[in-house]
Amino acid sequence: MPLTSAAVVFMTSLMALPMSYILNSVSHLKNQLLILVSGLIALCIITLIPWLILRQKLQKGNPIYHVLGLLAYSSVMSLIIALENDGLIAEFMGSYLREGEPYLKTAHGTMVSYWDGIAHYAMYLMMLAAVSWNQTFHDVGLYWVGSFGYSKLVLVVAAVIGKDGFGSPFLLIVPYIVICAMMCVTFIKEKCEEMQQIQNDLHEEQLKNKDKISTIWRRPMDLLLFIYFIFAVAMTVIRFSGAMHSNFYLMKLYKDAVEPYLTDPSLFSRAQLMVQSFYFIPYYMINMYCLLYPSQSWLLPLCIIFAGASAQAQFSLIGSSFHYRTPYLYRVPQTLSARCLFWFVNGLQFLVPQIMANRCITDPSKFLRPAASPASPASTASQPTRSASSNGTHDGPGVSSRRRSSSSSQGAARGKKLD
Repeated sequence: MPLTSAAVVFMTSLMALPMSYILNSVSHLKNQLLILVSGLIALCIITLIPWLILRQKLQKGNPIYHVLGLLAYSSVMSLIIALENDGLIAEFMGSYLREGEPYLKTAHGTMVSYWDGIAHYAMYLMMLAAVSWNQTFHDVGLYWVGSFGYSKLVLVVAAVIGKDGFGSPFLLIVPYIVICAMMCVTFIKEKCEEMQQIQNDLHEEQLKNKDKISTIWRRPMDLLLFIYFIFAVAMTVIRFSGAMHSNFYLMKLYKDAVEPYLTDPSLFSRAQLMVQSFYFIPYYMINMYCLLYPSQSWLLPLCIIFAGASAQAQFSLIGSSFHYRTPYLYRVPQTLSARCLFWFVNGLQFLVPQIMANRCITDPSKFLRPAASPASPASTASQPTRSASSNGTHDGPGVSSRRRSSSSSQGAARGKKLD
């Protein structure tokens, strides 16, 4: 039985196990440039494996298989890093973590690796299955773009401002950032085409009914979402100020009593709150505008992208707040009130963006702008018929009016002659 493309990609991702052991042996030389070169060679090998096996089917294949093979390989590598950080396995990535990317040994780096190795890997399998069955997968792709892009952005910021810095192996992240940017453009384009198709398929009466949109006071679900986004903006400001060691009483109280992890020495929390302040606060305000003035079709891909980013952000932050690699002083306090408030704030910021994304995916017609329906041919053809029947001729309305005015003037002249 010949191998399918999906099976080849899946088996290619499992090559991370022997490859990580080999890279760990090479890393004993403690040369960062050699680590970079060996990593690039490994990426080239992983990219070429599907082509070597499927070269007879190259014309029938899809380049997305090679991309998914490389991404799935990186996910398995991330899972190996997370398991080694927690002491479940050994002698796979230990030397690489010490010499290549030491910031991944932190609690936040461990949780990011778990998310990449489990959640992202599941998304790759979903996209792989969709490609194999000739189905679209841009919704899953946009969710992955938000999650993957956000994690890499926080990682870059934390590496820049952190004490460990970054060396030559950090450049291995560049190919993945390029792939994420290219796939983001592709998925947004496909989503826009899908929305245009849905709008064309909607009945004209359904589009006309969308003109009569009730106010937000008559839409309880949208009103609750509007209130949440106000709350989310306020909490993002409070948490960011607490991460920056603000002396304002409310920020300091929340940081000390609820989330001391915001001031963790690894600076991952500070990097994450910095990114959230610059990107999430504008997104929350955009959502509030779109709830007040619905039918904004460009909101759909934005909601899916930020849902993925919110899920990755909250998973990493919640997990790091309880992880054993986080110093005890920076974990969530043991009091009931602190833990309840912690789960309330972080749970809402995890769940509500998923609800918004679910609304966008399950019923996208609510976000489509009503299209101006052109005048039907029957109505345009009936106007001259009605005017002709009323005047007894086939002339237009302008000609009939001039005839009526001329007949009235002739009647006035005959009346003067009789006088």
